[in-house]
Amino acid sequence: MPAPNLVTRSAHGLHALAANIHLDARSAPGTVFVSHAHSDHCSSAPRIICTRETAALHARRKREREVVTLDFHRPYACGDATIELQPAGHTLGSAMVKVSSAEGTLVYTGDYKLRDNPFSPPALIPRCDVLVMECTFGSPPYRFPPDEELLARLFAFIDETLSMGRTPVVLAYSFGKGQEALFYLTRRGYDVLVKEPTAGYCDAHVELGYGFPGPGTWERFAPELLPGRVVLATPGWKRDPAAEIPRARTVQLTGWGCNPRARYMYGYCDLVLPLSDHADFDDLVRTAVESGASKIYTVHGSPVFAAHLRSMGLDAEHLAAHPGKPGVARKESRSVTTATKAVAQYALEL
Repeated sequence: MPAPNLVTRSAHGLHALAANIHLDARSAPGTVFVSHAHSDHCSSAPRIICTRETAALHARRKREREVVTLDFHRPYACGDATIELQPAGHTLGSAMVKVSSAEGTLVYTGDYKLRDNPFSPPALIPRCDVLVMECTFGSPPYRFPPDEELLARLFAFIDETLSMGRTPVVLAYSFGKGQEALFYLTRRGYDVLVKEPTAGYCDAHVELGYGFPGPGTWERFAPELLPGRVVLATPGWKRDPAAEIPRARTVQLTGWGCNPRARYMYGYCDLVLPLSDHADFDDLVRTAVESGASKIYTVHGSPVFAAHLRSMGLDAEHLAAHPGKPGVARKESRSVTTATKAVAQYALEL
């Protein structure tokens, strides 16, 4: 039986037909579902649907607009459909959206992970007819070790650095990964100095009721406070003239650390650990299989993953690097089932 036609591409990105909403579109008329508040997912649309936490974080990046905030698992009538937000486990407030209508059930995952996130309820694999899923790490080399193992390596690096009388600098993205890192660092007992813009997003977490455990403490970075502290900064900290830290040793937290070329990609770091806020290859495959979807569309990554799913006998098609990126679709709306399939280079990338 052919998959129901539940989603199309327009000049603005992906459009859920029955609910008449765009999905993570950077700009669109009408209503856009915003999965989370990373800058490449925020929208200039006049009306957005998201969680309470995403709404507050979104307002830090974009001017205020009409917002419909929904709790997880609370059905909401939208167009000719009912939508429901489900935890995505990616960042504070991140959500998948399930669109249920007479034609069938569509799920758009946005960025997600199935592993634990201290600021999110557990993400569960959704059941649906059509699945639009991210595939950032949709290649076999990207199988992440258990978080507990990676955190043990992080703590060992920090302890060694402090014992040398040097300053450990943990590099992580300012929103999401930075707060996860701070949660685990303070829980371990480290006193942490947090650089901007990460510190501003830490304040936002606290304001929303999501604090950081002790016994360790955190405060904004000041050079005079350096001895014996851990510094939390963004990957671009060395480009900041005021960011020079004497005798620093750096560790970067990124899923790209699984890349065999990571030591060359991040040659300025002493250590790269694949502690990620995305699903890894195995969890992406699990999601595709256990969703039961008769049609799968992949976004936020490479065509390699859709090619792998097809090799498993699943009906999968890659759409675009980003569903809301300008220029990914023709000006006129058309069904994604007729979109040109990207040439898969799966064999070349293994």
